[in-house]
Amino acid sequence: MGTEDTPQHPSRDTTRSHRTRSWWPTVIVVGLFLLAAVPLIVLQHDRGRGRYDQVNYHEPVVLRFAEQWPAPDVSDYLSATTPGYHLVLAAVAHYFSQSLIVLQLVGSLFTVGLLVVLTRWLSGRSGSVTAALLGLSVICSLYVFSAGVYILPDNAAWMLVLGILLVGLRPKTDLMFYLGGGGLLVLLIVTRQSHLWALGMLLAAGWLGRSFTPVSGGFGEIPALLTQLGRRLGRIGLVLLCAIPAIGVLGWFSRVWGGGLTVPIFQDYMQGPNPATPAIILAQMGVIGAFHAGFWWRSGLELVRRRPGVVTVSIGAGLVLLLVPATIYDKDAGRYSGLWNIVNSTPELTSHTNLGVLLLGIGGVIAISSWLSGLDARSRWVMLGALCGFAAAMAMPKNAWTRYHEPFLLIWSAIASAMIAAGAPARPSTERLLRTLGIAGLCVVLSATTVLKLSRLGRVTEPKWSQKSVQRPLGSLWPEAWLERWDHLVEEPGGEARD
Repeated sequence: MGTEDTPQHPSRDTTRSHRTRSWWPTVIVVGLFLLAAVPLIVLQHDRGRGRYDQVNYHEPVVLRFAEQWPAPDVSDYLSATTPGYHLVLAAVAHYFSQSLIVLQLVGSLFTVGLLVVLTRWLSGRSGSVTAALLGLSVICSLYVFSAGVYILPDNAAWMLVLGILLVGLRPKTDLMFYLGGGGLLVLLIVTRQSHLWALGMLLAAGWLGRSFTPVSGGFGEIPALLTQLGRRLGRIGLVLLCAIPAIGVLGWFSRVWGGGLTVPIFQDYMQGPNPATPAIILAQMGVIGAFHAGFWWRSGLELVRRRPGVVTVSIGAGLVLLLVPATIYDKDAGRYSGLWNIVNSTPELTSHTNLGVLLLGIGGVIAISSWLSGLDARSRWVMLGALCGFAAAMAMPKNAWTRYHEPFLLIWSAIASAMIAAGAPARPSTERLLRTLGIAGLCVVLSATTVLKLSRLGRVTEPKWSQKSVQRPLGSLWPEAWLERWDHLVEEPGGEARD
């Protein structure tokens, strides 16, 4: 049923590079990002959600850590993430400069790292033009771009998530897989503890082994996953052994935080879970997948012709995720912002189900199934595991916000399309044109949204002393210098600001 030998169909081994890697896609993508981001940093652009989060949460964390250097107090601070990113910038602030321009420029280097890793990997599989466009489709996102401009830890974490996914996609379970994956996982947990789900990608890759080539596809691949159990369990044991440092780091932070999985000030904030998260993720994939259709349409048609049972089960499972949870717009239930704002204008089938989410979600199921069908068996299961693990983890917070999901979904889609391009290059010129125009169209839509939001949203010029949804005043964790600088914002116990 299955084997660990050399793949029977090397042409379908979509993880391997079939092209000469070029540096120019990386130069183009990174260059365009810096061309757009650096002026905003230098001119201190003060609009948008990214600026709001910087001023109210991440900037005070960095400056407070810098004041406390060399022994920052990580037991409580104004970020729901672990403090790795903030500690790096705090060191810069302590030893070099507290200028926001300097701190934001240093912070943007994590985004540069994300783009370099992504585009270098893409260029070896999809060709230079496609790699550049796929890379641009990621950085054009409002949420990825904003994290590259403002002091936000998001892209540092996504860079490490990407690294772990690429390690898992390597058709090897060697020293690099175990030690490299374990090392990246430690750095990831130090940066953002909610991404512990990335361990699942390593476990999936470890279970599959060096290669996974079942004789039959579709549901016939499942029995092959249960062969050679001794070897598979041995590899899982090694993965878990290498994950002990990361789990230990998370355990240490939980102990410091009084037993919670985030800092005490936010432990009662946005508690989940939200069962509608998988539905909105499928809807987002419906939108993204439409622009990537030039890559997956052929494998989708082949899937319908050869394995209709897989299609039926996939759509059935998708309908369960789309119809069982409530998907109507509801701020109190965390169903708002991003794509929720758009689908809110579409009809409601009932007081329970939004038609826009349902239709886009079905499109997402079709796109995901078609993408996966175009990959070799090993890559297919790693990518499926990555998407399922991500969706499950993102369902834990109360708010099912697009900004939590879009960066990873864009990265996942770019990788899946690049692997299809490596395994099944575009044959007719019309298909090449469809691929190019599709991703270019996605870049236009995303960049237009980014420009619109960053130019029209309100200005953020000073922090808030308190936030209704957080029981304690945010200002209780401000750096000492801020208490004097923003003295007029400090509220008296009765809730009134000082004159």
